[in-house]
Amino acid sequence: MEIPVSSLVVLSRKVLPRVPESTIIYRLIPKYTDLSFYYERTDRNIGWITHDEQDILRSSVVGIAGTGGMGGLLASTLLRAGVGEIRIADCEMFDASNINRQFAATRSTIGKSKAFETARFLRGISDDTTIAVYPQGITEDTVSHFIDGCSIICDEIEALAVDSRILLHASARSLGVSLFNCNTIGFSTNLFLYTPKGMTMEEALGMTYDSAKELKSRAANGDMVALREIIDTIIRAVAPEIPEYRSSKKETDINAFYRRLTQEGKVSIIATNPPVATGFLANRVLLYLLRNSGVSRHIAEIPPMPGYLHLDTAQIKGFSRTGAWY
Repeated sequence: MEIPVSSLVVLSRKVLPRVPESTIIYRLIPKYTDLSFYYERTDRNIGWITHDEQDILRSSVVGIAGTGGMGGLLASTLLRAGVGEIRIADCEMFDASNINRQFAATRSTIGKSKAFETARFLRGISDDTTIAVYPQGITEDTVSHFIDGCSIICDEIEALAVDSRILLHASARSLGVSLFNCNTIGFSTNLFLYTPKGMTMEEALGMTYDSAKELKSRAANGDMVALREIIDTIIRAVAPEIPEYRSSKKETDINAFYRRLTQEGKVSIIATNPPVATGFLANRVLLYLLRNSGVSRHIAEIPPMPGYLHLDTAQIKGFSRTGAWY
């Protein structure tokens, strides 16, 4: 798949304007060159990671496609950890239903750019890192620029945007960059690793970029058959395990989940789970960035797609002081 070169203008500055322009990628550069504050604010990392590893994080670039339920919080976590450059892309605007889970969603940001408002929040945390903002989202014009130079990409694109997801993965593969895809389902999360030589998103979804664009267009025009096909495709690709928590057979979690998807086109997300899933992903991003640091660690490896890691905070086992699992 050939990815076109972006024709957008890159504007470097220290402060964002009030509203984004559609032809501009905004690059917020550090306000200060003195690194003493950076090392002070990241000091509590040291012990679990080394000073040399902190420098690896400072030189790393992480791209986050989608700043919704997980992407915005992930960006803030990685900024706090000391990642030197964070790129965020999202074409959507905040609405009231986002407030239950999204990092920069407040009453005052309703109707405003998710990418822009997330960047403002990030800048308020610390202004000593680089933040690249793509308010156009992942498009044929932005995708190559967004990917190029990244150490790792996190795919947190809105669930039904199958065309943008394929475009992101195809470009990353062509540029030799790996991607994490992590989601929140009930009280659980699934983490997938896509490598340049492994299973592709096209294979996972069972469709090409062109067919995904056509299907998305039909669904946007009210074609319920197309919407159901997208839903089934997404569930198959990113939700191999849909948990069931209710004991009643009259109304199940799975039935309620599917009903909202098919009747409203909305994915049910409980407010408490995105922070859990985001922390899980952020830890794995950090460990990925430090994988060649020379520090040996005993950690569970992430099997590349079609393998994955699964964590359910509601159905885990407890460990007693006597050593018994229950």
